[in-house]
Amino acid sequence: MQPAVLLVYAKGGPALEFLLPRLVSRALVDVLLIGEPQPWQRELLERLCRRVVPADPSAALPDEIVRVATELRSDGVLTFSEFCVVATAQACLRLGIPGPGEGAARSRDKVLMRRAWQAAGVPNPAFRPVDSLAELEAARAEIGGDVIVKSALGAGSIGQAMLSPGEDGAAVWREVEAATAAARRSGMSEHGDRTGPRYLVEEIIQSSVDGWYDQPGYGDYLSVEGLVAGGVYHPVCLTARLPTVPVFVELSNHAPCTLAPELQQRIADVCRRAVDALGLDTCATHTEVKLMPDGTVRLLESAARAGGAAVTRELVEAYGVDLIGLQLAAALGGSPAVPDRLLLPADARGAAASLSVIAVDSTGKPWSSLPPFRPDLVAWEELVSSGTTVELVRGQSQPLGTPMPAFHPHTGVLAYAGLLLVRAADPLTLRDDCYRILDGLEEAMTRAAADA
Repeated sequence: MQPAVLLVYAKGGPALEFLLPRLVSRALVDVLLIGEPQPWQRELLERLCRRVVPADPSAALPDEIVRVATELRSDGVLTFSEFCVVATAQACLRLGIPGPGEGAARSRDKVLMRRAWQAAGVPNPAFRPVDSLAELEAARAEIGGDVIVKSALGAGSIGQAMLSPGEDGAAVWREVEAATAAARRSGMSEHGDRTGPRYLVEEIIQSSVDGWYDQPGYGDYLSVEGLVAGGVYHPVCLTARLPTVPVFVELSNHAPCTLAPELQQRIADVCRRAVDALGLDTCATHTEVKLMPDGTVRLLESAARAGGAAVTRELVEAYGVDLIGLQLAAALGGSPAVPDRLLLPADARGAAASLSVIAVDSTGKPWSSLPPFRPDLVAWEELVSSGTTVELVRGQSQPLGTPMPAFHPHTGVLAYAGLLLVRAADPLTLRDDCYRILDGLEEAMTRAAADA
C-alpha cells in the first residue's frame, strides 16, 4: 500500500507540472492549498491527487496543517514553497513526523540566519537588523561604504536595494517597502506569524571569479544543492550562475558547475558548516555562497527547501538525481538514496539551465520595447547551437500573449515574465546559448509577435 503524504502547496518551488508527477508516482498525495493557483494548475492537482483541501485563511497555517494531516492520516508532510517552510516545520514537530525541525526559522529569517552563522564562526558579511528608516541610516553609518538593504523574509531578490554613501536613504526605503508590499499582494510572502525586524542591512561582499573559473562568463556566486536527513547533511552538487544584473537580480542557474573538483569540495565543506549551524532535521537545502578573490567564500543564505526556478529539473537532466524523490523518502521516514559523494562535472550526462525571461539583456540594459510574451513563437534554432533545446516552464511563467513586464531593479522576480529550461550537450555550450538568448530575445519576440 502506498504511503500518504500531505503537500502544502503555495507559490514558489519547482513547477507544479514537474513536481506533482514525481510525488504521485511514489505516494498518495493530498494537497493543502494556500491561495488559488491558475485554473490549469488546479485541474492538474484535482486530477492527480487524492484530495485537494483549501486552507482556511482565518486559521493559523501550522494548525491547518496539523488538522488536515490528522484527518487524512498522512504518513508525511512536506512543502516546496519558501513561504510555508516554517509553518510546515512547526506542524511536523507537533505531529511527531520528519520535517525541517526547529532550525527552519533560522533558514528562513535572514537575521536569525546571520546570527547563527556569526555564533558558529561561519564566514558572514557584516549586518544590522533594521525596522525603520532611522535604523537604516544608523546601520549605514556603522557598516560604512556601499550596503545592501533586503527583506528579512524576502525571496527572489524582491525588496532589496543597494545604497551608496550620500545616496538618499529615504527614497530607497520607500521603494523597498513598496516592493515588499507588492510581494504580499502577489502571494510571494510568508504564510504564518513572525516577529522581529523586517529588514537587514549588509555590507556589499567584494566577491570575484578571479582564481576560480578557468572559463569566462560565469558569476561570482553559486549554490550547493543538498539534503538533510535525520539531522545529517548530504551535499549533492554545485550549480553555477551567470552574473547578476543590478540590483543582484538573478538571470540563470546552471548544472553542472565547471569549477575544479577540489574547489567544489572546498565550497561544499564550508556549506556543511553553515547548514549544520542552522540545526535542520529533514529537508532539502539550497545554500548560496559568494566567491572571494583570496580563495575563500562568504555565505549568502541557506534555505530549508530545494532550489527555486528549475533547479530540481536541472539535477535530473545533468545527473539523473531526483531531489524531489529524495526529499519525499526522507519526509516519510525512509533512507533516501543520496549520492555517497559530491557529484562533479565528470559525473554529468549533459547540461541544463534555468533562464529567466526578463526585459533586460545580459548586461542589465532594459529592453527598448515590451512585446507580447510569446516565447512559443520564437525560432529558437536561430538563437542557440545545434542540439540545444529550449522549453518554456509553464508553471513559472505568465500566460502567453500578455505584455512583458517592465524591469525594475528592486522588484526581483516580480519583474520576471517566465522561465526557460535550456538543455545542451555540455556546460560551455549551455553558457554561450544562454547569453545568446538573453541578448537576442527582445528582437526575437518582437519579430515573432509581428509575424503572428
